Amino acid sequence: MPLPFKNRIALHYVLVTAALVAAAYLVVFGVVRHRVYTDLDANLRFEVAKHRQELSIARTGITFTHRGEWEEREHQEVEVDPVFIQINDPGGRLLDRSPNLKADQLVFDATHDGRAPLNFVLRGKAIRQIQVPIVEAGSTVGYLLAAISLEAAQHVLSSLETALLLSFPVVLLGLFSSARLLAGRSIAPVVQITATTNRITQSNLAERIALPPRPDELHTLATAINGLLHRVEQAVEREKQFTADASHELRTPLAVLRGTLEVLIRKPRRPDEYVTSISLGILEIDRLTHLVDQLLLLARFENHAKSLNRQEIALPAALHDVLYRLRTDLHARNIRVDVQDNHAAPIVTDPYLLDLILDNLLSNAVKYSLADTAIVVRLGCVARQLTCAIQDQGVGIRPEELDRIFDPLYRSDALAHRKIGGTGLGLSIVAKACALLDIKLTVHSVLGQGSTFTLQFPKQPPAPVA
Repeated sequence: MPLPFKNRIALHYVLVTAALVAAAYLVVFGVVRHRVYTDLDANLRFEVAKHRQELSIARTGITFTHRGEWEEREHQEVEVDPVFIQINDPGGRLLDRSPNLKADQLVFDATHDGRAPLNFVLRGKAIRQIQVPIVEAGSTVGYLLAAISLEAAQHVLSSLETALLLSFPVVLLGLFSSARLLAGRSIAPVVQITATTNRITQSNLAERIALPPRPDELHTLATAINGLLHRVEQAVEREKQFTADASHELRTPLAVLRGTLEVLIRKPRRPDEYVTSISLGILEIDRLTHLVDQLLLLARFENHAKSLNRQEIALPAALHDVLYRLRTDLHARNIRVDVQDNHAAPIVTDPYLLDLILDNLLSNAVKYSLADTAIVVRLGCVARQLTCAIQDQGVGIRPEELDRIFDPLYRSDALAHRKIGGTGLGLSIVAKACALLDIKLTVHSVLGQGSTFTLQFPKQPPAPVA
């Protein structure tokens, strides 16, 4: 079963802290143990140096100089830490020993170099023992062995070890409880963010997450989520508006078509009346078909982004193809088109989307241009970046409407231009196609004087060297 997030935080914190506490405990125990043994070894070496002065070295052997006084002092003094002294010859044979050893004797180690004290057992008790050679005239004549009780030191170390081992789980438990409490408080804003997002539905997109008082990571997260909610709300509102506008646009030709057919069936008509009404119905069907095609085109843009077919295209040739399709409208209104290509270099782009962009921009320029005027298309190239500006001498666009002309189904000043056909989808298609091709689209317009749409293509790779 997966642990809650705050428990995982507490567990990870405790695991890391446990390693640090264990290391600290080991250091403490090691330092205390080293200090205890250092003090014991210092006492041993002091006793060795003191009793070395009480030795009498003769040909017959090594003995204690004032043994009688030593025995009397031993019986008169209460020794808390008794010191055991023993003398052995170079072969390890016992020569003499302190009275407190009685019938026992210290362990002689013929292989020991006498530099470091060792631990042994005497009468079932732990002792610390040192073995020092007795040197006379440059040769070893025997060994002085000194020992001191290790019971008290081992009791201290054992008590310290027990205290550390028992306190370790208690410390970890306390750390886990504290870390869990602090983690719960730390993620409280996350819980609040989760509760707020769970309350937000499609009908309640206006609610926002309360920002934490401190500008930390949670504040950044809440701000990002609020920004996402704002964009989602705007997208939903645009979707609702688009659906409403599309429904309205679809109802209009259907209503006209229905009305025409109802008039035809009310009573018999002359053949010419049937032809007129049917021709009107066909026009409305064509308008409806064109609107549906453009709506489907908008819906398919996301899929088209995954299958772009980039090719090298000559922009002047693409412009002439579009103008050839518009030749009838241009001739009917006596509109002249001046293409200034300036020997524009080829570009690498998707031919279908490029044709879609140019067709919509040029058809709009033709529709909104005044009769007997000119459309100027200027091509230029700066630092391998091609630009295409399409300028007409038409009705122009109001400044307050420039930000909305790329919205689906929006037509600039539509009521003032009822005779100009259109669905309001052309420029939104252009904007989406430009976004897919990384083309920067800008517009400049003056009401009553005309508009200029400029396409700035992305930088093209350098031409290969022949």
